[in-house]
Amino acid sequence: MSEDLQREIDQTREHLGVTVDALAAKLDVKTRAQESFQESDKRKLGLAAAMGVAAIVALVLWRRR
Repeated sequence: MSEDLQREIDQTREHLGVTVDALAAKLDVKTRAQESFQESDKRKLGLAAAMGVAAIVALVLWRRR
């Protein structure tokens, strides 16, 4: 019985540790803001690349006519 109780205590501690880590990550506003800013930059870069490809395709099609 004491082994079962110890196993349950260990599982509860592990679960509590995961929960505390998740809450700490949510409260780290500076890091979350930096990550959001970086994601925004990646989206802008992807959009610019797509627009560049579209412009090249349009130019090639226009020149063929």
